[in-house]
Amino acid sequence: MAVLEQIRTKAGWLILCLISVALLSFIIDPTSLQTVSNMFSSVNDVGEINGTTVPYQDYSRRVEYYTEVERILYQGQQSEGTADRAKENAWFSFINQNIFEKEYKKIGLEISAVELVDMAKGNNLSPIVVNLFTDQNTGQLNWENINFFWANADANTERQLLINYLEDEIIKTRKYEKYSALVSKSEYINSLQIKSGVADRATNVEFNYIVQNYSAERDSSIVVTDKEIKQYYNENKNRYEQTESRDVEYIVFSIIPSEEDFEKAKEKMEAVAADFAKTTDARQFAIANSDVTPPAKYYKKDELSSDLAEFAFSATKEDILPVYLDNYSYKTARISDIQNLPDSVRARHILIRYEQTQESYDAARNKADSLYNLVKTNPSLFPVVALSNSSDGSAQAGGDLGWFADGTMVQPFNDSCFLKPAGKIMLLETQFGFHILQVTERGKETKKVQIATIVRDITPGKATVNNIYTIANDVITASEKNYDKFIAYLQEKGIELRKENQVQRAATRLGNYDDARDLVRWIYDANLHDVSDVIEIDSRQQLVIAAVTKIKETGFSPLEDEKPAIETILRLEKEHQAEADKMKSAMNGVTTLEELAAKLDTDVKQSVDGTNFGSMYISGLGVEPKLAAAVSSSDENRLYGPVAGDLGVYAYSVTTKKVDEGYTDELEKNRLKRISEGKSFYEILIKAAKVKDLRPKFF
Repeated sequence: MAVLEQIRTKAGWLILCLISVALLSFIIDPTSLQTVSNMFSSVNDVGEINGTTVPYQDYSRRVEYYTEVERILYQGQQSEGTADRAKENAWFSFINQNIFEKEYKKIGLEISAVELVDMAKGNNLSPIVVNLFTDQNTGQLNWENINFFWANADANTERQLLINYLEDEIIKTRKYEKYSALVSKSEYINSLQIKSGVADRATNVEFNYIVQNYSAERDSSIVVTDKEIKQYYNENKNRYEQTESRDVEYIVFSIIPSEEDFEKAKEKMEAVAADFAKTTDARQFAIANSDVTPPAKYYKKDELSSDLAEFAFSATKEDILPVYLDNYSYKTARISDIQNLPDSVRARHILIRYEQTQESYDAARNKADSLYNLVKTNPSLFPVVALSNSSDGSAQAGGDLGWFADGTMVQPFNDSCFLKPAGKIMLLETQFGFHILQVTERGKETKKVQIATIVRDITPGKATVNNIYTIANDVITASEKNYDKFIAYLQEKGIELRKENQVQRAATRLGNYDDARDLVRWIYDANLHDVSDVIEIDSRQQLVIAAVTKIKETGFSPLEDEKPAIETILRLEKEHQAEADKMKSAMNGVTTLEELAAKLDTDVKQSVDGTNFGSMYISGLGVEPKLAAAVSSSDENRLYGPVAGDLGVYAYSVTTKKVDEGYTDELEKNRLKRISEGKSFYEILIKAAKVKDLRPKFF
C-alpha cells in the first residue's frame, strides 16, 4: 500500500541555501538579485494562517497538483468549476495543515495503518471510496474495481498519484470526523440548565392584555446626545465588528449588437438557409454551419415548443422552417430523420475498461473483440461472460441494466440502444471503455423526429464595439476621473448609476455580472472616491466605470459610520419608554385590566394560545419576546405593566397557567444538544488562527 511521504525541513539545507544566495550576490546584477529576493518576500505570499505564511510558489504547486488529480479522476473532461475547485482544495490543504493538524497533534489524534486499510478496501469504507466506486447507473458498489485499484498502484504513475491523493483525503476526512465527534461529546449540559429550560418551556400561560401601539410619527421633543451614542457604541462594540469590504457605484455599457449588426446577420443567415434547403444531408450541413451543435435526440411532439412542433410533425424532410429571430440568434431548421422509437428500453452490457496507455487500450480492445465474437455466436453465454468479465456494477446481474429512458446514457450508448432492434448484439466504444451491448426489450413505439437546427448568433460588429467604447471613454474624459464631476455628468446625461455594497476582496462577480476579477482588484487598489478607467467584465460583454464610495477595513466599524443607526435605536428606545411612562401614569390607582382599558379608551384583548418563556411569536400580535418573557413569569389574576415591546406598550393579566407534563427533561436536553451542535468549531478555529486570504491579489 502506498504511503504519503512526510516532508521535513532540514536546517543544514536551509543554511546551504542562504550561503548560496549570499555568494550569488557577488556575481549577479542587482536586478536579478532583487528577483531572487522577491521569491522569499512576503510580497509574494498568498495568505497567512496561524502566523505561518503561504508563499505563492507553494500555493501554485498545490493548485497544479489538485488540477492534475481532477484531470485523472474525470479522465480529462474538465468541468467549468475545475479551476476554482483546484484553488479551493489547495487553500484548504494549507488550512488543514496549519490549523487542524496542529489541533489533532495536541490531543494525539491519529489514523492507524490498519484503520486506513479498513476505510480504503475493508468493511468500513470511507464515503470517499463509496462515492468513487459506485456505479452511477445501478447504484451498486463495484468491489472488483476497488480491489483492482488498490492492488495495481505501482504499475501506473497516474494511478499512484491518485492513490496518494485518496489516502490523504480519507485520512483528512476521518480525522475531521473524529475531532468533530470529540467536540460534540465534550459539550456538557448540567442539570440546572435542564431544570431551568423545562420550567421555561413546560409552563404555558394564557392572558388578557391591552396595547397602546407606537406612533409612526417622530417625537421632536426627544433628543439623543453624542455622549449617549458613544456610550452605546462602547457598550455594544462587539456588534460592530466588520470584515474588509468596499462599497462602489458604477455604470455599465453593454456591448450588444446594433440594428446594422442584426441586418447583416440576417442577410448571412438567409444565404446559409438557401443552401440548407438544397442539401441532401440536413444534419451534417447543420453541424458544419451552426454556432450550436444540433442535438442528436429524437423528439415527441409534446417535447417541442408549439411553433417548432407544428412544423416538425406536419412538414416533410425536404421542407425548411423560415428563418426566425430568437433573442440574439437567427434560426432555421429541417427534419433530418423520422423514426418510430420507444421512450425506454431494457438492455444488458459487458464493460471492458482500459487505462490511459496504448498497451492497456490494445489489450482491452482485443479482449472486447474476443468476448463479442463469443456472445454473438452463443447469446446464451451473455450473463456468464458479464459476471466474470464486466468492469461494471451490473456484472452481478449478468450485465442487466434494467429499464432506462431515452437520453439517460451517453450518446453512442444511447443511440445504439434506441436506434437498433432488440436482440442485436453490438460492440461500441464510449468514454468509459468498450461495451458489448444487447437490447433485450423495447417499450411502446411512437413517432419521433430528429431536427437539424442551424443557430447563428448575432454578435456586435467592430464598428458597434468601437462606438460603445467611445461613449464609455467620453464619461472618463468629461469627468476627468473626478468623483463629483463623474456623478454630475451621469445626472446630466441620465445614465443609470448602480450601487454594490460590501464587495469582498475575493469576489468574482459584481451585481449580476460575472468575470469581474479585474474590476475587484482595481477596487481594492483604489482610494476613496477614485474613479476607474473603462474595465471589461462579464466575458468582455460589459464595460464598467466604477467609483469607490466606502472603504471598510477588518476590525471595528468606526463610530461615525454607525452613528445614524445608533441614533435611531436610542431614539426609538426613548420614544418607547415615553409611551411606557404614559401607561404607567395611567395605571396609578387602577387594579384591573378593564379599568385601565376604560381609562385609556381601548379594548381588552385575549391571547388565543399558550405562551411560554421561550416564545418569540405571540398569536394575534407577532414577534414580541419581551412580552412573552414577562407573562410567563407572572402570577395569575394580577395587573402587570407596562411592558415596552417591539410593536407597542402592554399591560396584561395572566388568566391561566398550565404545565405541559409531556415536556420532559430528556426533551429539553435534546433541544440544548441541537443548539450546541449548531455551533461550528470550524469557524471558531478559523477565526482564532487569524486567517488572511490574500489570493485575490494574484488570482
